[in-house]
Amino acid sequence: EEDDDFMDENQGKGIRVLGIAFSSARDHPVFCALVNGEGEVTDFLRLPHFTKRRTAWREEEREKKAQDIETLKKFLLNKKPHVVTVAGENRDAQMLIEDVKRIVHELDQGQQLSSIGVELVDNELAILYMNSKKSEAEFRDYPPVLRQAVSLARRIQDPLIEFAQVCSSDEDILCLKFHPLQEHVVKEELLNALYCEFINRVNEVGVDVNRAIAHPYSQALIQYVCGLGPRKGTHLLKILKQNNTRLESRTQLVTMCHMGPKVFMNCAGFLKIDTASLGDSTDSYIEVLDGSRVHPETYEWARKMAVDALEYDESAEDANPAGALEEILENPERLKDLDLDAFAEELERQGYGDKHITLYDIRAELSCRYKDLRTAYRSPNTEEIFNMLTKETPETFYIGKLIICNVTGIAHRRPQGESYDQAIRNDETGLWQCPFCQQDNFPELSEVWNHFDSGSCPGQAIGVKTRLDNGVTGFIPTKFLSDKVVKRPEERVKVGMTVHCRIMKIDIEKFSADLTCRTSDLMDRNNEWKLPKDTYYDFDAEAADHKQEEDMKRKQQRTTYIKRVIAHPSFHNINFKQAEKMMETMDQGDVIIRPSSKGENHLTVTWKVSDGIYQHVDVREEGKENAFSLGATLWINSEEFEDLDEIVARYVQPMASFARDLLNHKYYQDCSGGDRKKLEELLIKTKKEKPTFIPYFICACKELPGKFLLGYQPR
Repeated sequence: EEDDDFMDENQGKGIRVLGIAFSSARDHPVFCALVNGEGEVTDFLRLPHFTKRRTAWREEEREKKAQDIETLKKFLLNKKPHVVTVAGENRDAQMLIEDVKRIVHELDQGQQLSSIGVELVDNELAILYMNSKKSEAEFRDYPPVLRQAVSLARRIQDPLIEFAQVCSSDEDILCLKFHPLQEHVVKEELLNALYCEFINRVNEVGVDVNRAIAHPYSQALIQYVCGLGPRKGTHLLKILKQNNTRLESRTQLVTMCHMGPKVFMNCAGFLKIDTASLGDSTDSYIEVLDGSRVHPETYEWARKMAVDALEYDESAEDANPAGALEEILENPERLKDLDLDAFAEELERQGYGDKHITLYDIRAELSCRYKDLRTAYRSPNTEEIFNMLTKETPETFYIGKLIICNVTGIAHRRPQGESYDQAIRNDETGLWQCPFCQQDNFPELSEVWNHFDSGSCPGQAIGVKTRLDNGVTGFIPTKFLSDKVVKRPEERVKVGMTVHCRIMKIDIEKFSADLTCRTSDLMDRNNEWKLPKDTYYDFDAEAADHKQEEDMKRKQQRTTYIKRVIAHPSFHNINFKQAEKMMETMDQGDVIIRPSSKGENHLTVTWKVSDGIYQHVDVREEGKENAFSLGATLWINSEEFEDLDEIVARYVQPMASFARDLLNHKYYQDCSGGDRKKLEELLIKTKKEKPTFIPYFICACKELPGKFLLGYQPR
């Protein structure tokens, strides 16, 4: 059907946008959604074969593609959108956008349609909206891809409203990727930061309450107005709907909507009213300042500025400040001559405080009411298009990164005529070899020439063509296939094979990357491909860590004890860890005597207190004949012993016996090696079971081997 409302490009308010969305699934139709200036869907289109190529091999596909192009051309001619947006789903979007631009150019050349913009738009937000509960409720009968097309069109119209659709109680907005490290931020903190940003931007732009009532799609902004929030915002819209009326002035927020003074003072300046549209539809007085950022409490100052700028006599009987205000809105350049600093000083003398900033803001607002201060839209640059279509970022796709790709073919350089004479003859076989494709079974030189002339020579193999998972095409030059010389790449790789590579160069304009799969490059022992450190990297800490690692390695490499020549059944030339390992299978009270890490004048006696608990006793030697022999006298602290047997008999065995008695005591508990917390829990539990009993327990202490922990709980 022909929609008369869209036949004239000048009719209707706002910008009409045609959103085009498609799926990466094969043979899935393309959907187009036309959105009017208020964000409402007025028409849509289904193009089942638009993703096929114009130059497809099958004639049937070319014909179906041509039919869809003609259908879209008629749609554009009929509906006359101001701009067309194409979803940046993948690299197929480049083909679609070129097709649309070609259609627009043809219509422009034929003077059937003035030139319209064609933009590539990131569809991350559109996909999120497409899958949200809100879109299902709003467009229940629409297929998902059509809902995505609607979101694309609305986003380029007003991104603030579209982002607000997913900033709801469902927390859908957290699914958007703002920063590669955002998953490490606490969810509540990230949400609060996003809400604060929405509050700042919404109040900077302002909210038209009447538009929100007429077009529920924009109601998501109300909750971010200062002083309202979700509940008060919803209540405000509910009252206006019940009264079936528009908000004609900000004073009605109090008189009709029963808004309290605090809430009114907070929100009044951010709720704008389109006073121009109310002029012909109401008999009530229209306050033009209600359509500006000027707060009601400073309306009088704005009127005085208008009167002063026009040099009217305020004391005259026919003085009309409202009329002066309307006149100044038509000629705002008169405001430039005002001395606002003097006005601010006068207000300060009257007790209003410093109002310099307020007055300058009022002048700016009178020059252009509710001017949109947001950055103007610009088309994505080459790097942004690359990141959009590959779904990559500089942090995820960079030079030096290890990747996996699939081999799609071998690249050849076509032979040049002047190179024909370079054919080589093998003296052993007498056969001639093609200098390009290396085929070496030609009995005569003339056959090599025929091989050239017939076009059967593919040329010299210069590399391997690959494709990465993100759609980027990769190229591995022959010399980067292996550390060894490769003459025939087809002997190393086959089409369809998966290969591991490292990125050497990225061409974002051609969506291509040069790769290497040499073992030396993949190993990168010299860190040639390692990413450079960022500006916050702590180089001093890295140097300290390296030094610590080297010291530990040197410590481990040198023997921590001197081997001794001591004849005793309990003596072993082993270190600390080896001694504890041996103790695991020994009985309680058993002894190991070993060299000490303290030096040649010391020995260590290790004895088993209980399972997993071993005491290491330092023995000092005196009267040694040489470094390897046993000392004439042995000392433990201040106690002297004649030999090792005496230490075992007089020092270790009595302690082991006492320990054994405690281990066999009826109130002994293991408590995970004397864990004080577990011992206290056991005492509390026993006390609850037997309130009149004073519980006590003994356990061996792992932190202080040779000592026992006694715990009890009195009445």
